[in-house]
Amino acid sequence: MENEKLLVLNDQRYTVIANEVLKGKMEMTLTEAKLLRLLITQVAKEDKDLKTYTVNITQLARFMQIRKNNLYRDIEDLISNLMDRKICIRDGKSWNKFYWLQQAIYNDKTHMVTLMLSEQIKPFVLDLNKWFTQYKLSEILYLDSFYAIRLYELLQCFLGESYFKKEVFEISILKLREYFACESKYKTTRDFLIKTVSIAIREINAKTELSVESEYIKQKNKIVSVKFTVMPNFEVIKKNREKQLQQKSTDI
Repeated sequence: MENEKLLVLNDQRYTVIANEVLKGKMEMTLTEAKLLRLLITQVAKEDKDLKTYTVNITQLARFMQIRKNNLYRDIEDLISNLMDRKICIRDGKSWNKFYWLQQAIYNDKTHMVTLMLSEQIKPFVLDLNKWFTQYKLSEILYLDSFYAIRLYELLQCFLGESYFKKEVFEISILKLREYFACESKYKTTRDFLIKTVSIAIREINAKTELSVESEYIKQKNKIVSVKFTVMPNFEVIKKNREKQLQQKSTDI
């Protein structure tokens, strides 16, 4: 088929997506989040329509660093759950809800996975001229927490063109709970912060090109927001550059 392609497994490709989506509310597993973002990297700037992509499950497992047997075991549930996942985008006081995928199929005879983004998502990934965020897939592919992926994306969204500058952002606890789809999860604010933000910052600092520090802002002894100080993580940046140079020399 003309609009069916092999999914390219390359962690140097960019995930490019509208800021409305990144500031929205989404709930999914870590594996689902990575697979969706891998799918988004397939969209090319010159594309006019969304395409269908297929990938061998063994190659996918190797690329995503998942045990092959585990992915074979979980693939039916993964595909089924992805078809039900939605992105909630705020519209005033209400939410607009869109399905991420139009198609998700696993063929147990050929061991091929077939995926296609939904037409509802099309305006948020195609022909974006402004108000979008982009980052290399490698930045989130090796994170071990869904909340780390979400916080990384949000900070990149706020950073915009200030990627190599020190920036400070303050986000309310209510907004953070909303971003993480944790409005009713984790009873106390401290429990919420420990289980989400603290883990996310630790992961981001260890594995991405961002360095993040946080400060809890209180009103009458109650934590109401988190102040994030974001800087380039020069140690990881240096390691990534050295890795790329080694890869280039190996390819020659």
